[in-house]
Amino acid sequence: MLVLTGCDDPTADAVVAELDRRTAVVRMDPGDFPARLRIAAMTVGIRWEGRLVTGAATVDLAEVHSVYYRRPTRLSLPDGLSDGDAVFAAAEARLGLGGVLAALDASWINDPVRVAIAEYKPVQLRVAASRGLRVPRTLVTNDRAAAVQFAADVDGPIVCKPLSSLVLSEDGEARITYTTRVDAEGIDPAELAATAHLLQEWVPKAFEVRVTMVGRRPFAVAIHTDSQAARVDWRADYDALTYLPIDTPTEVAAGMARYLDRFGLRYGAFDFVVTPDGHWTFLECNPAGQWLWLEHETGLPIAAAIADALTEETIR
Repeated sequence: MLVLTGCDDPTADAVVAELDRRTAVVRMDPGDFPARLRIAAMTVGIRWEGRLVTGAATVDLAEVHSVYYRRPTRLSLPDGLSDGDAVFAAAEARLGLGGVLAALDASWINDPVRVAIAEYKPVQLRVAASRGLRVPRTLVTNDRAAAVQFAADVDGPIVCKPLSSLVLSEDGEARITYTTRVDAEGIDPAELAATAHLLQEWVPKAFEVRVTMVGRRPFAVAIHTDSQAARVDWRADYDALTYLPIDTPTEVAAGMARYLDRFGLRYGAFDFVVTPDGHWTFLECNPAGQWLWLEHETGLPIAAAIADALTEETIR
């Protein structure tokens, strides 16, 4: 069993602890390559064989049947490279180490190549709708006139939300761009023109739900809010949240399973709004979303479920 993540990852710690009780597991950070991680891999028929070596561990690639891929750090390039050489070295490292890992005959949670595709929110919304999930009306634009027309067509509140899940650092503090209610008429055309923006109709909320989907197993948690900031984006005020495990409607669970199958994923963190009349509306799915705090808050056995999925592949 191979776990690929950074050294400071408590979410991976929880899964590794579960795996240690069941099978042999090695944890490595691809970000240690090439400075502190060595690779020697060659083709043998239709397979890649060889080894990964760090100061603490060696992995026989032929013995890797399951991989848990979390949040590795950036590649660690040698000091003293010119800007051009650093760009070239990073590309070669990514395609070399990453290519060998992607070529392994292994089951992933989740394959980073598939994750890269599944992170595009416009694709998420199309796939969710095609798999039977309700989705909100959405516009991606950098054109103010289009934004004003969209707001008129919606004829109700709209929000602006980021297309990425980036967490930036400024003056040593993490900065997150939260979902924000906006007035299209008041949008600065120059600011909107600077990049792509995702505008979406506001969906009336009774509460929101985070569903941690592991294979076919949904772990659904209702998130109730007690502040205006959290009501717009619950990440903005964790102190105002309460959590309650709930059942997932059969048709929603089936839609999420079809969604994961479409992308070739085995894990997804789905976010839904539940309207006052009980309809579940899909907002997004983070293929590498966090879940550990929900396990702590609710006792749901998510780490065990991920370990189950990984070891089932190993047993086969």
